[in-house]
Amino acid sequence: ANKDQNSAGDAFQMKRPSILIHVTKDPNAPPPETFPYLENMEDPTNTTHMTMLSFYSFPPKGGIDDPEEFAQTLRKRWKPFGALGRVYVAQEGVNAQMSIPTNVIDNFVDCCTNYIPELGVHMENGINIDPKPLTMEEFQVAGVPVRGQPAPPFRGLHVRVRNQIVADGLDRPLDWESAGYDMPPLEWHAQLKKAKEATTATTEGSTDKKKEDIPIILDCRNTYETDVGIFDGAEPLNTENFRDSWDVLKERLQDTPKDAPIMTYCTGGIRCVKVGAYLTQEMGFKNVSRLAGGIIAYDRTLNEKAAEEEPLFKGTNFVFDGRLGRAITEEPLFK
Repeated sequence: ANKDQNSAGDAFQMKRPSILIHVTKDPNAPPPETFPYLENMEDPTNTTHMTMLSFYSFPPKGGIDDPEEFAQTLRKRWKPFGALGRVYVAQEGVNAQMSIPTNVIDNFVDCCTNYIPELGVHMENGINIDPKPLTMEEFQVAGVPVRGQPAPPFRGLHVRVRNQIVADGLDRPLDWESAGYDMPPLEWHAQLKKAKEATTATTEGSTDKKKEDIPIILDCRNTYETDVGIFDGAEPLNTENFRDSWDVLKERLQDTPKDAPIMTYCTGGIRCVKVGAYLTQEMGFKNVSRLAGGIIAYDRTLNEKAAEEEPLFKGTNFVFDGRLGRAITEEPLFK
């Protein structure tokens, strides 16, 4: 009986219909979008080195209207470069840590600077480019090991939409364009040298300079970062998370005159935009500055423009691109 039933079922089994699709080219269709930065570009797969870089952007007037759409635009624009990295997009702006094939780095910079309006002039201090590209062999083992095996800093390009590009824990967003003086790295270096000399002279009693005239230098990074590297004369906030900064700042500066000089810094500059905005807008300080481009820009600028100068940042700059650290000086600051 079962055999007969199976035979009957086979006889009435419906056949899957075939579908034929005919594709024709629309002669009136617009040509594919092309950009000057792709003209005569080298093949990124032929690169011998990878360049690490970072940047952030706080576009004014409401920021980014549609973060999801903009994230897709970035994926599309950056695909031809073979770009790798981790990028956060929010209404307030963009925060990126990336690695780019070195043979197309100029094309990538041109793309971001001149053809993506939400970046462009709003990338404060431009793109922070590591001065020492990695060979492909170095790149493949420069990241955090995965299951005990060497790994690169990035394996793909991940552009993710977030509520904020840096989670700050504030009740309301501040005006990120009003965040104190953005001090260029060489000026920062000179100011730190003066502060160091003044501190020494004040301690020895060989100057009329008052202690309150010496700037307060605040390291706005977390403890695991300041444990391995810090500027001479800087005070760490000793936070576990960035959102803890506000209570620490209130306590540290509660008796500080509002016109006291306060200098702040972080890894790439983005956190100090928020700290600077908080110090000026919420706490009323009037003499706030921040290191333009952060420690990354300081390291690059000193290497390129003042190589004879001794770095005032001691130890390793903790970075967020998979390498986790870039040694600037040899001081062993691990605690």
